[in-house]
Amino acid sequence: MFTVTKQEAAAQQIEAAITAFHAGQFAVTITLAGAAEDMAPGKANGLWAGIRDNPNRPVAADKDWIRRLNETRDWHKHNRPEETRALVAFEAGLFILRAMDKWEPWTPAMIAFKDLWLSSPKLMRAEDYSPEQ
Repeated sequence: MFTVTKQEAAAQQIEAAITAFHAGQFAVTITLAGAAEDMAPGKANGLWAGIRDNPNRPVAADKDWIRRLNETRDWHKHNRPEETRALVAFEAGLFILRAMDKWEPWTPAMIAFKDLWLSSPKLMRAEDYSPEQ
């Protein structure tokens, strides 16, 4: 039997999500990162708040915007009629960053992921992300 804190459990989930990301397993990435993010309380002025409250967002209503930001994660978690879904690196990486933003201190794997994300223009191209409508 192992006893872990929420911090340790979240770090394990985030690190496993990073490993899955590098293997191209974006469904696993999004599921694990989403679980780690959901374990933490909201963070004022954090990454999620910045994305959620972006005044230039393409969807006006708060509820609809939040639904759109979480739709892929929710597709993994809940029974949905859609059988298939397009998964891309940008969205999977963003889920990792959302989770990391709520859990500090970061592990070496998390720091390396952040450095990779910020140094790789292809990972930061929002135009590569087109969620299902």
